[in-house]
Amino acid sequence: METITLDCRGMKCPEPLTLLRNAVRKADAGQIVELLSDDPVSERDVPAFCNFMKHELLRMPDEEHPHSFLVKKKG
Repeated sequence: METITLDCRGMKCPEPLTLLRNAVRKADAGQIVELLSDDPVSERDVPAFCNFMKHELLRMPDEEHPHSFLVKKKG
């Protein structure tokens, strides 16, 4: 299964989360969606979304992967 990548850098809340939600909805169970977002609000919104929807948050941004969130659709 191919990873879906959303480049939302430069966008502000709620756009990155809205695009992530739509991509995850269309993804197959178990598929991974990568969100690239430099909006600081995403660091709060993405984990909350994953927790609420029971998707697996595989990665938060770090030094090696700045602005990169990896979300695995529940399956």
